[in-house]
Amino acid sequence: MPPSPPPFYLDWTFWTAVVAVLAVVLSQLPPLRILFRRAALALQPYDRLNVTHYVGNPNVNLHVQLTNTGGRDVRMVSLTLKITRDDGATITLPAQTFTWPDDTNAAMIFTPLALEPGDEWAGFVSFFVPFSATDEREWKRIAKDLRADIDTKLRAHRLVAGENPKEPVEADPARVAPLTAFFRAKRFWQPGEYAVQLTATCDPTRATITRRFRFTIFESDVQDLDEREARYKYGAGVYFTDAEQVEVNPRIRELD
Repeated sequence: MPPSPPPFYLDWTFWTAVVAVLAVVLSQLPPLRILFRRAALALQPYDRLNVTHYVGNPNVNLHVQLTNTGGRDVRMVSLTLKITRDDGATITLPAQTFTWPDDTNAAMIFTPLALEPGDEWAGFVSFFVPFSATDEREWKRIAKDLRADIDTKLRAHRLVAGENPKEPVEADPARVAPLTAFFRAKRFWQPGEYAVQLTATCDPTRATITRRFRFTIFESDVQDLDEREARYKYGAGVYFTDAEQVEVNPRIRELD
């Protein structure tokens, strides 16, 4: 009777093949030190904010960089700025739109973002609270009345002079007053110190991260931000696009 062949596990060629297969499989996997990391996100704001407003409604633009530094996929659900004045007044501004650093003219809606381990995302993010339905209706009524008043005056001038006036046309004070009142009711920026919490809310929740910092708005900054109020009577930002920039750029301090 011929001798039985040795068991396969005693055949060195079998183990050579096993080792080769394992080497291929492991080469396709992340390093073990990454696999065993918890879900984690790094959140880095730029060192300056762009602070502005739309008819008083506060807006903040900020360059934000996000990096998945953990070993699990992370889904960022939302990004918010909680801003507290030194008198205690607080607003929370959610991220609404963003632009890429290399194309700041094409704004896109800010939506939940998925990052794999090692992925990085960076963009200029706009934070603001949209008008409520009531405010939107009131704003449209105010803007419509002011535009109609200016149109009436322009038509009357053309009938008399045969051309548009060379100087800006002023709306009636009765049409400007509601716009000014709307602006002042929404106005948030005033001189002083501001404490900020920038929070990226994530899934899984343990990857959620908050960065805290402060910034200062000076009296001269508020004067710049309020300049448009004096131009509302001409229809600035309502009847025509106001080319004058209404923004300031305070520096971030005490980032943690």
